[in-house]
Amino acid sequence: MGYGARWLRSLLVVAVAAAGLTVSGVARAETVSRTVFSDGFDGPRGTGVDTAKWAGDTGGPWLDGDGHLVLGSWLSSTTTFTQAGGHASARIRAGRTDGPWATFGILGDRGQFLSGSVETLGGDEAGDYDFHTYAIDWTRTSFVWSVDGRQVLRLTPDVAGQPFRLALNLGGGGQYSSGILVDSVSVTVPTVVAKPWKKYTTYQVGDHVSYRGATYRVKAVHTALPGWQPGRVPALFEKL
Repeated sequence: MGYGARWLRSLLVVAVAAAGLTVSGVARAETVSRTVFSDGFDGPRGTGVDTAKWAGDTGGPWLDGDGHLVLGSWLSSTTTFTQAGGHASARIRAGRTDGPWATFGILGDRGQFLSGSVETLGGDEAGDYDFHTYAIDWTRTSFVWSVDGRQVLRLTPDVAGQPFRLALNLGGGGQYSSGILVDSVSVTVPTVVAKPWKKYTTYQVGDHVSYRGATYRVKAVHTALPGWQPGRVPALFEKL
């Protein structure tokens, strides 16, 4: 398709969008949570940590046979998280109130602490010897810790969008300390579901559509006409 044809189709896109033509319906992007990391620490008593998932003092921790990790020192995930946002959570029995970041924390992709400003949002009251849910919700510009749903800490990193690793028991006193019990760890991230492309449907910028086995991102607001399939009109779709 030549430049003239592409230019003409671009004009048609603008005209259709401005006219508000909607014959079939309006596309609605659907976002779902996708699990990208998890560990339930299942295994026989005395089994070591899964080294495909965890790095650090991997010789110290062991499974208790009841679905828990007994951890005296610290570990970090082998997975580096680069997504723009997500939710990490862990069920942990720590028995201390020295900061949620020390129980369930983050490190940079090279194992360094992330610099930035820290704001206390509430008190960490998980000082008993019960299991509590520690969570970290992150965006490109912030990490927010919560304990049992209560927000307790916010880190605003100096550099936005840094990749990071999860860390367990950063406040550990070595493999012969009393340690903590970890029941489970999981990480979910929002994922946009691509829907099949349909003619006479209005699409918004950022919508994801699938066509002939490929996924495309919508680049311009338009109502799809016959012949405007993804791949045929570069002004409208970006192949992912």
